[in-house]
Amino acid sequence: MSADNFYRKKTNYKKKKNSKKNFFHRVIYYIRYKHLPIYKYRINVLCYTYERTQMEEVQSPEAPSHFAPAPKRKINKRFIYATAAVLVVILLFGGYRFLNSNTTNKDINNDISTTPQQEQVITDTPIPTEEQSPTPTEKPTPTDTPTPKPTSNPVDKTTGLDRSKLSVTVQNGSGQAGVAGTGSNFLKQLGYNVVSTGNADNFDYTNVSVSIKNSESEYLDLLKKDLGTGYTVASTSSNLESGFSSDALVIIGK
Repeated sequence: MSADNFYRKKTNYKKKKNSKKNFFHRVIYYIRYKHLPIYKYRINVLCYTYERTQMEEVQSPEAPSHFAPAPKRKINKRFIYATAAVLVVILLFGGYRFLNSNTTNKDINNDISTTPQQEQVITDTPIPTEEQSPTPTEKPTPTDTPTPKPTSNPVDKTTGLDRSKLSVTVQNGSGQAGVAGTGSNFLKQLGYNVVSTGNADNFDYTNVSVSIKNSESEYLDLLKKDLGTGYTVASTSSNLESGFSSDALVIIGK
């Protein structure tokens, strides 16, 4: 086929197509403007609709009549569950580490507070001072103690009284050291039962004072006689308190 023949066929096809359109437009023109009485109103509406659609096709031939809805994206539930599980594990691990760090800090603080701190002892260096010479004190002059005659038998031959049955307390009424001990030894050699020694209520006594309970008053003369062999007896009495710790009290004064 030559190019001329192809061009002729194409031209004839366009003419036929245009002739059909022209015929349709003529019919519309005749119906609209010649005022045909049959279906006048309906044909006008049909013609207006056709022209409107032709104009829209010319202006936007490729515009779609409606938009198709966008396809919904499917959500993978397994991925969501896995992510939630990982987050829960992270939160649990973080909470455990936080609580563990708080407890360790408290233990460290308690250990620090309970650890005894070493106290620093500040010692003052002694300052040398002049030594004071001690003042000489007068030493008590020892008194000559009488040496009683030893008696092998504590029972008095004259009165028949047993000296060992009389309990005696000897007290120091002079303030001189060893007075009570000396008197105690003196009476023990005579056979008396000396139960205790000590200091008197004061040191103003003179010579020897003898006191005996009323229940043992029969020993008063014998005790006075025995003490008279080594001491000077100043006073005697038989009114010693019944609640006293011994039967007789001997106070040796100056």
